[in-house]
Amino acid sequence: METKIKVWTAQAKIVIDTIEKYGVYHVKREFILKKYKELSRLFLDPYDWFIRRAVNRVTPPPGAEYPVWAYCDAKFISNYGPGDYIIELDVPVDQALFFNQGKWLRILNLSYIPKNPDDDQDFKNKISTQGLQHTSQAYLSNFYPLLKREIIASWERLFDETIRLSEDEMCALWEIKKEWITNITNPK
Repeated sequence: METKIKVWTAQAKIVIDTIEKYGVYHVKREFILKKYKELSRLFLDPYDWFIRRAVNRVTPPPGAEYPVWAYCDAKFISNYGPGDYIIELDVPVDQALFFNQGKWLRILNLSYIPKNPDDDQDFKNKISTQGLQHTSQAYLSNFYPLLKREIIASWERLFDETIRLSEDEMCALWEIKKEWITNITNPK
C-alpha cells in the first residue's frame, strides 16, 4: 500500500478551477512572471536553483515546470493571502520533496544558510566587514562575486536534515492531482 502524508497549500481560485477542469495543476514559469511581475527575478533565481536540484530527487511529470509549495502543518502556511483557498491534500510520500521552511526562507531572501550558530555569526561578520547590512546585498550586487558564490553554495544545506533553522517543515510537489484533495477551505 502506498504511504501518504497530509499537507496543505494556499492557492488562488484559478488553481481550483484548473484542477476541476483538468484533474491536475502544474505551475508554469509564465504564472510566476505574471504573479510577481518586475519582482519575478527575485523569485526565479531561488526557484530555478531549487528545480535544478529537485528534479534529481523527485521526477517531475510532463507539464510540470515549477513546484507547488505545501506545508506539513496548516498553521505554518505563510503565503496565504486574501482570496486564497487552503487545499488539504493526501499526497504519496514519494511525490513530495521535504525540507525545513526556515532554510527555504533564507534562500528566498537570497541569504546564507549556516552550518551552525558559529558559522552564522562568522558569515555575518564577513558581510559586515564589507560594509553590508544583509547577505542579500552581496547576492544582488556585481561587486561581491565570492560572497555570492558562498551564499549559493550554502543553499545546498537545504537538503541536509541535520541542519534546522525552524520547526516548520514544508515540501515541494510537482503537481496537485484532484484525487489527492481531501478538503478545500474557502478564502478568509
